[in-house]
Amino acid sequence: MEELQKAYQSALSQAQESTAKISSFVSSLEKAKSIDSSSATSSLGSSSSALSTDQSQLLLTRSSRKFVSLWTCSKLCGICFVAGIFVGYTLKRRVRRWVSKLLRRLKDD
Repeated sequence: MEELQKAYQSALSQAQESTAKISSFVSSLEKAKSIDSSSATSSLGSSSSALSTDQSQLLLTRSSRKFVSLWTCSKLCGICFVAGIFVGYTLKRRVRRWVSKLLRRLKDD
C-alpha cells in the first residue's frame, strides 16, 4: 500500500511539474504574440503580410481553456463507438438483404 501511495505521489508531482512547464510555455507564446501583433499593427506594411503572420501563429497561441477535456473526449469516443456499432449492424442487415435479393434475381433468370 505504501508503494502505491509513493507511486501516486510521484505521478502527482510530475503532473504538477508538467503543468507548470506548459503554463510558462503558454505565457511565453502569448507574450510573443502580443509583441508580434503590436509590431504588425505599428508597421505600415501590406495587409497581406500582417495577415500571413497572424495565420502562421494561430495554432501556436491558443489559450489552454480551448483544449478538449479528457472527460469530453471520452464521452465523444463512447458515443461514436456505440453509433458505429449500430450503423455496422444495420449496414450488415442491409447488405444481406441486398445480396439475397440479388441472388434471387440471378436464380430466377
